Formats: sequence, C-alpha cells, structure tokens
Amino acid sequence: MRKKMIGLVAVAFLVLWMQPSSGFSAEPIKMVCLETISGTMKFVGDAYAYGIKFAVEEINAAGGLMGRPIEMIYDDHQMKPDVAIRKAKKYILEDKVQFIVSGTATNVGAALADLAGKEKVVMLNYGTTGDHMTAEAFNPYHFRVCMSSAQHGTSLAAYLSGTKYNTYYILCQDYSAPRQGADAFKKAMTRFKPGWKLVGEDYHPVGAKDLAPYINKIIDSKAEILYTINWGGDLIVLVKQAKALGMKSKIASWFISDPIVCEAAGDAAVGAITAEIYMLTNDTPQNVAFIERWKKRNLTPEHPYPDLFVGKAYQAFMFMTEAIKKANSIKNEDVIKAWEGLTYTSPMGPMTMRACDHQVIAQIPVAEILPGPGPFFKFPYLGKPLALIPGEKAAVPAELVNNPRCKK
Repeated sequence: MRKKMIGLVAVAFLVLWMQPSSGFSAEPIKMVCLETISGTMKFVGDAYAYGIKFAVEEINAAGGLMGRPIEMIYDDHQMKPDVAIRKAKKYILEDKVQFIVSGTATNVGAALADLAGKEKVVMLNYGTTGDHMTAEAFNPYHFRVCMSSAQHGTSLAAYLSGTKYNTYYILCQDYSAPRQGADAFKKAMTRFKPGWKLVGEDYHPVGAKDLAPYINKIIDSKAEILYTINWGGDLIVLVKQAKALGMKSKIASWFISDPIVCEAAGDAAVGAITAEIYMLTNDTPQNVAFIERWKKRNLTPEHPYPDLFVGKAYQAFMFMTEAIKKANSIKNEDVIKAWEGLTYTSPMGPMTMRACDHQVIAQIPVAEILPGPGPFFKFPYLGKPLALIPGEKAAVPAELVNNPRCKK
C-alpha cells in the first residue's frame, strides 16, 4: 500500500512539474530533465528528478538566474537511448531548451552527450559513470558532476588497500560502465596494494532475478570482499540473495547508500561499505543546512531526507548554475569557458571542474552500513564517513586519461 501511494504521489508531482514557472516578467531559461521514471529503475530516476526539482525551486525562489526563472521540463527516457535522443531533439528544436540534465544509464547518458555536442547545448551529467564519456568520447558540451567509473573504483581501492582484506571477487551487471569500474578497481588495487588477490570475476545481465549461481561461486572462492557495481533492483537482489545463501564476504558497493536499497535489503546490507560523491551522513555545515532546508520543504514522503540520488542531482545542478552565474550568460560558449576550472562549495565541500575533460574532482567520503535505527532511518543505513579520500587520489591523473586535451 505504501509503495502504491508513493507511486501515485510521484506521478502527481511529475504532472505539476511540467507547469511553467510563474511570478517573473523575464523570459525563462528552458531546460529538460530526462530520467527513467518508469520500469524497474523508476525509483532511481524519481530520486534524481526530486533533487533537480528542489534545486530549481530554491533558485527561482531566490530570484532565478540573472533575474530569469528556470523552466524545467521533465520526461521519461525509459532507459532507451533512441527514446532519449528523440525526446531531447524535440525539446531542443521545438521547445528551444538550452540545457539538458540527466543521470541514469550510461548508454543513455553517452547518447545524450553526443547529441548535446551536435546540437550545441550544454549537458549536465549527475549520474552516468562511463569513463569514455570524458575520455575518447569527450565533447566540450558535456560536463560530469558525479564520479566516473574509474573514480568509484579508485576511491574504494584507496580505502580497502589500507584494510586487512586481501582476497577479492568482482560481480557486476554486464555493460560498459561496470566493466570500466571493475578494470579501474583492479588497476588501483595493484597500485595501492600489490599483494592483493582477485579470486573471481563475473558479469550478469541487467535485471537478473536469480544470482544464486554467481553467489555460490563467491562463497566457494572464500573471497573476503565482494566488489559490485550493481545498482537499483539488481543490487537489492544481490544483497538479499547473498544473505539468504550464507555469503560471508564483505560487500564493497557503489550504490548501497541508496535508502530504498537499504530498506529493502534490511540486515543483509549491514557491514557493506561504499564511496560516493554525496553522502547524507557527512555532517559538513553545508550538508547540515541542506538537509534542514529539504526537511522543511517536505517535497515527497518517499524521500524524507535528501539521500544518495537526490543529493547528487541537487549539488550537481547547483554547480552548473554557478557556472552560468560566472558566465553571466546562457550562451554555450560562455558557460563552457566559465565552468572549466571552476570551484564550487557543495554540501560535501569544495569540488572543481577539471578543465581538460570536464570531470569533477572532489573529496570522496567512504562509509559503512550500520544496523538501524539511526539518526535518519529506522532500517540499516550509512554511518558517518570512515575516511575521506582526497580528490586527486580518487581521480585518474589527467595525463592518464584517454583524452588528448589532458595530455597537453
């Protein structure tokens, strides 16, 4: 009943969000947010959209950008690149949107980034991680304000290399971003802890409902750490089935801090660790203030706090608006020039847009799932950060990125 009610509320909010901004005489700045707001990964896209919605509300309430309101259109890309491209083209050509924002599914994000380059509109990426998007597939209209696959892998390796764990197993969804993240993790572990051992590595189809064959292999391997890039429903399936089958390996996960995953997994999630660019439990003054503003607005019962995907989208969008303010223009050339090298103080602290590849560089918190209840949720959820990985250590050095602009 609770999930059904939340779904109906989310649909109602989406309809309201489609309405244009009011209370301004100036012409609006038009943008489109393309997310997955249907299907099995809907809860991820909904959370991202809530973060964007909240940011737009705050900006418009404060007088807009350069005195102009932001008019954000929200639509469903269905996790299909062709659908995303068709809809984005329509909004660019017919509705005259000047910015694209999106964050779910690397194949969709890469397609939208390519379109942004062809149509010469700036794209904000707050969630898709594929390394190629800022490397060999780089175009100057795409900016990533989230961790790349390499940053995710490197951050967790930086933390784990200082622990007692020596044997590792990799299990991920089978597409480009997880494979890139796994490769980055292996390279970083070899760099940080040369004596580590990889005892197994598997990739499964997205949306698999039975991961028991893979989990049994992990159990047989006696790996101390299971490294996974699974997200959404696939992560819930993995964590719950691993617990049911008696797996003892500690889970190192990219996305375990999603509270919907934690609530669904329950005690099965306890002990898992993660590294992320936004963390609800990181008590910087900026984050404490952000959480209080979110609670006061009470945007949705689905997210009483600005958790993983909400926070990532919010701080990324705010970073983009800082670039627009600095440019004092929405012309793409001006925004690109202003954003390259810009530093913004986010809820997590300072983050900088690396000029050569448009990859954000930021300090990355690492934390562990603790038994509930905690300060935010009754179910198991993240504790405070165990470590803060410096931005330069978490990132692939610019000279090693497969991007000619970074080698000058």
